[in-house]
Amino acid sequence: MNKEQKMALSLVISTLFAFAISCTAVVILYYKTGMPRALLGFAFMSLSGLGGFSYFFFKKEKAKVLFDERDQMIREKASLASFMAAYLFVGAACMIPYFVFGPDSSISVKWLPNIFIGALISNFFVYSLVILERYGWRNKS
Repeated sequence: MNKEQKMALSLVISTLFAFAISCTAVVILYYKTGMPRALLGFAFMSLSGLGGFSYFFFKKEKAKVLFDERDQMIREKASLASFMAAYLFVGAACMIPYFVFGPDSSISVKWLPNIFIGALISNFFVYSLVILERYGWRNKS
């Protein structure tokens, strides 16, 4: 497993861990305070940023080729897939309220940072998943 795979795996694990904690917090807060305040439980998604610190923990291998054409192709595919995921997230965040509430309603500006952070998390999560999938993290039998 090279450095990029280790970093991708740590980001996937930290994001899934943060998502599980966030969903648990939302459920607990829902029963204690009600729905509008229960959404504060998604603040635990900030724990997914802990995967970004993996850059400092995994060192480069010495005396090896660090980058070749296959790595470049994998990164390009991962970048394209992560852009599409972020684009779909923003598209869904814009169109779902339109169809649910109708064209004459309005949305508060306070939702814009949430949409931005959701697109950011989906971007990095999908990038890491594609990196892991392309390098072969599963059994190929």
